[in-house]
Amino acid sequence: MKRTFNHTSAAYRTDTTGNVAVMFAICLFFIIGLLAVAIDLSKGFSAKQRLQDTTDAVALLAAKDKTLDSTAKLEAAAQALYDATYPGERGVRIEIQDVQRNGDEVIVVAKNNIDTFFGGIFNRSDLDVGVTSRAVFATKAMDVALVLDTTFSMSENNKIGGLKVAANNLLTTFDELDNENLRVSVVPFAQYVNVGLSRRNARWLDVPADSSTRGAEVCRMKRDVISRSNCRRVAKTCSNDGVSFDCSYTQCDNQYGPEYESCSTPVANQTWTGCVGSRTGGRDVRVAFDGKKIPGLLNTSCGVELQTLSKNMTTAKRTVSSMTAARNNGDTYIPSGVLWGWRTLDESIPLSSGGNDVVSNRDKVMIVMTDGENQGSKNGKRHNGSNTDAANAKTDETCEAAKRDGVTIYTIAYDVNDSTTKNMLTRCASGASNFFDAANASELNKAFQAIGDALNELRITA
Repeated sequence: MKRTFNHTSAAYRTDTTGNVAVMFAICLFFIIGLLAVAIDLSKGFSAKQRLQDTTDAVALLAAKDKTLDSTAKLEAAAQALYDATYPGERGVRIEIQDVQRNGDEVIVVAKNNIDTFFGGIFNRSDLDVGVTSRAVFATKAMDVALVLDTTFSMSENNKIGGLKVAANNLLTTFDELDNENLRVSVVPFAQYVNVGLSRRNARWLDVPADSSTRGAEVCRMKRDVISRSNCRRVAKTCSNDGVSFDCSYTQCDNQYGPEYESCSTPVANQTWTGCVGSRTGGRDVRVAFDGKKIPGLLNTSCGVELQTLSKNMTTAKRTVSSMTAARNNGDTYIPSGVLWGWRTLDESIPLSSGGNDVVSNRDKVMIVMTDGENQGSKNGKRHNGSNTDAANAKTDETCEAAKRDGVTIYTIAYDVNDSTTKNMLTRCASGASNFFDAANASELNKAFQAIGDALNELRITA
């Protein structure tokens, strides 16, 4: 009996090898099935993400283009973009299930039916993925001030030319937004800002009258040069706005004629060309007039006149195109540009736009571009000092005051090598992403375009 039991047990152990094989086959089937499902689900996820990205682009395009004002036009434009994104791909069957416009919002619902690799295992050879996109094109009221450096250093390597191209490209982008509530001002700055001769008698401005004063007759002994010899060039280097330039001159050995008395009456001319300085008593960082007049400076050069807020981008382009990086514009003084850029965005005196153009709840944006460090500093009402640290501190103070007033500031360092200036511009900006470091004209253009894209209110909402 015992032998029979042992024999039966041994036979059972031998027979279980078949059971294990069956169980292994079943497990292997399920493992392969799970892998197949994972592969197909991964493919479905990728297909859905791609469809979502494409449908977002379709919704954005339709939201921006207000001429797509019917379901038929919306569907045709959407289908064209889908066809361009999926050009004849196998296993892709896009179906636009719904496209509709509700005011500024466009809703697009789409489905893609894709082939599966292992769907046949579960009697399913395809998979549906669906997405929905909502896009809004909001024409939010916005005022933008372009505060642009026109000091002599901008003449190097025609940087002023690169600036004009980049700024005008941005203005073209603004024009294409077709936003009737978008206004732009342009503030060229150097050592001073030009507010325009037409404002001479404004109640917020203190400009002395132009004058021509004749002095007492002055007589002196004089001898005229009658011949020159041994003329040679004397090398000399001068500097303006931190930029060195050749100011060599010719020197000769002169022979003079007999001495004689020469008399003349000196005339001193005092003329205002639109340049303004800074107020004293801490008012040089206050945007409003508040009763303390701003000094007009006689016999001072400051470049082209600023342009106040305007919806006309052609007018803004004309101002940008007229800018020059003249040697007599003076040294760089950034606080002056920031303050007057801020003033163009403010609805109070001195540069209140007034009238029917005023829109409540508008965004205020300032774009400040400079190619160098502060060379001048405040000295009373003028900016003819040489304390860079003081000028940098004044820049910080003015930027912070503008930001507290709700102004969003973007700053661009154009071919700037000075780390102190870059740090100052970074602080001036409303955030680290609002500062751009452009080494050349191409990067400057990209910086302006990036700012333009950031200001575009076209967006996906869901």
